[in-house]
Amino acid sequence: MLYIANVSPRSTGKTTNSAWMCHALHERGRRVIGYDADDSRHFSRWQATSNYPFLVQQAATPAFHINTPQSIPAGFEDGFGVIDVGHLEDHRAVGASVLRLADLAIINLPPSMNDVERMEELPMKEFIEDVAPLRVDNRPPATWVLLCKAPFGISETPRVRRYLADEGYNVFTTVVPAVVKYMRTHEGSEIQAKGSVFDELVSEWEERGLIPR
Repeated sequence: MLYIANVSPRSTGKTTNSAWMCHALHERGRRVIGYDADDSRHFSRWQATSNYPFLVQQAATPAFHINTPQSIPAGFEDGFGVIDVGHLEDHRAVGASVLRLADLAIINLPPSMNDVERMEELPMKEFIEDVAPLRVDNRPPATWVLLCKAPFGISETPRVRRYLADEGYNVFTTVVPAVVKYMRTHEGSEIQAKGSVFDELVSEWEERGLIPR
């Protein structure tokens, strides 16, 4: 299974993004499991009340890297696991365990310098690099920034993108805008990912070789 971990220091819409990513993968015929590695259990509740066409497993444990591979259903070995990780500022042990297993770490970041500063205060880059010696390959997972909750009109998005690139971060071209379609995702929401920015995001993963076509 290929594991995609959505991480951030604080609340950034990770649960929303995780749900849409799962739907986008599922609608393309990929086998997918969502993992709720956040004590708030929002992702699990959304799945239970929204009739998602995929399983969401509760997995907020510092033993994520041990327990999860043992619970993969038969036939999902070549599937995808999308992980909604709790705030790293408050859930370091769970986050570190997830990153020990993740193939792709996605930093969910609103495009504002305040959020960039919060990421650097963690510090995010060091947090991910410190996990490397605990991984099978002794290297950190592939790490990319997803700019999300981006307002329309005049914004800091171009400035933040340039700053992150100068700091050595990989930044997706796809940006998740702050629109009702995504901002109001919650329990009971119906999600159709075709034609959404998350459909575009999966295409970008494929084009960049982050996931197989």
